[in-house]
Parts: sequence; structure tokens; C-alpha cells
Amino acid sequence: MTTLTLPQVTTAIVAIYTFGFGIIAVLALIPAYRKDAMEFGKTLGTAVALIAVLTALFWLGPYALYLAMPIMVARIAFEMEAVRFPSKPRILFAITSSGFLALMAMFVPIEKQMLILFWAFLFALHLLREERDRTPGQIDTDLMVYPILPACLLASGTVDPTLAALLLAAYLMVEIFDSFALFFGAMWGRTKAFPSLSPNKTVEGLLGGGLALLTLSLITAAAFDMPLLPTALTALLVGALAIAGDLAASRHKRIAGVKDYPQVLPRQGGLLDSLDSWIAAGAGVTALHTVTQLW
Repeated sequence: MTTLTLPQVTTAIVAIYTFGFGIIAVLALIPAYRKDAMEFGKTLGTAVALIAVLTALFWLGPYALYLAMPIMVARIAFEMEAVRFPSKPRILFAITSSGFLALMAMFVPIEKQMLILFWAFLFALHLLREERDRTPGQIDTDLMVYPILPACLLASGTVDPTLAALLLAAYLMVEIFDSFALFFGAMWGRTKAFPSLSPNKTVEGLLGGGLALLTLSLITAAAFDMPLLPTALTALLVGALAIAGDLAASRHKRIAGVKDYPQVLPRQGGLLDSLDSWIAAGAGVTALHTVTQLW
């Protein structure tokens, strides 16, 4: 893991998004790429609004996060129930119970360990079940395995002073990976990476996104005089978990037969459409940090 401060991460956010808009501006000057550049610009603009809100919450401190993160988890629970189990009583229960679980995870330090153990148990149980069964119990297990428990684990990490800046950096890394994967995929993508779960993803796009993430992470680490190897390993971990989170969210949509979750942001879809990769990456970083602290 890397040691970061909130001012460092904020500086990196401003610099990297400025760099991204610079690339788009250059491409817009080339007639062959102008249309794609304009589309990238609109998508990046919405992403900037989201990361600005998230950065402001981290700067406002724990009290703002105590309010915002349970609301985020509750909203995600609503989106999941709306597509997987659209029953009003169940939706209401999912919203309240998920928000409460996130709040408790943020207030009770030992609950992080409990969440990790419970997630591991449910994940093992999920692997032993047949995908085709899809009983109410299996659906509940599905939703707890991802995204509810990981989102609660992420929420608990945001109020940990040793993790907060790293989790905001993880969001930035996810955005770098996703943005450049989209860019390289749209420009040069030919080979489908996950044809059934996520047909728009290409091998070329994922490789380009991973290379861009690693390169920008190392440049940022060098600028802040941080160790390069831990930075590279953290970037690779975040990139791998980002893919896993995106595929897990896509799997729920595929099972439900929908394209997007209930929309929150234009050009972004539902909140889970925007945060799916960060939930997996942030939960993974929080879990790894929690486990390593036990030794």
C-alpha cells in the first residue's frame, strides 16, 4: 500500500483531469477523431462532477461521510432490488437495512473484520449454488456478495484516517482505468474481452487502460517522491478489482435483462453504474489493509 495525503490526491485529480481534457482538445482538432472526442468530453465532464462531489466529501471530513456513505449504500440497494427483485416491501427493507449496516460499519471498528468474514462465507456459499436456481435466498446472497457488503466495507474505510486518502486515490485510479479503456477500446478495440457479460469491453481497451493507469500512477508517485513498487502494485490491484466490480454489476443486469440501473446522472446511468468498480476496488483495499493490521 502507498502512503498518501488528501492534498496530494486532490492535486493529482486536478492534474490528471486537466491532462485528459488536453488529450480530448487535441483530438478534437483532428477531423477523423472530432466526433469521438466530443463524446469523450461530455462523458468526462459528468465524471468530473462526480469526483468533485466525492473529493468535497472527503475534505469535509468524517461527519459528511457518515451522512453521505450510508445514503450511497441505500441508493445502491434500491437500484439492485429494483432490477433483481422489484417488490416495494423488499425495496424498502433493502434501503433501510443496507443504510443501517453501512452506518454501523463506519461507527464500529470491529465490524470491518466481521464484514470480511461474512462476505467470505456468503461468497463460498454462492459458489456452491447453481446459477440457474435463482431462488429468493440466492438473490439475497448475490446482492450481499456484491454490491451491498463491499459497499459497506468501503464506507467503513472512508472514515479511517489511514485509508481515506488512499480510497479517494483508488477512485481516481478507477476513473483513469475506465476512461482510457473506453478511449483505447473506441479507437483501436477489436477483440471482445467478455462477450456475454460486457460486450463493449475489448482486450485492446483493457490493456490500454491498464497501461495508462500504471504509467500515470508511477508519474504521480515520482512527482510526490513516493516509492514506485508499492504504487505499481496498488495500481495493478485497483485495476484488477475495477474489472471484477464492473463485471459483477453487469452480471446483475444480464440476469435481470436490463441495460442500466435506475438513472441518477445523465450519461452515467444509476449510481452503481458510476461506482461499481470503485466499490470493488475500495472494498478490496480496505479488506487488505484490515487483514494486514491483524499481524
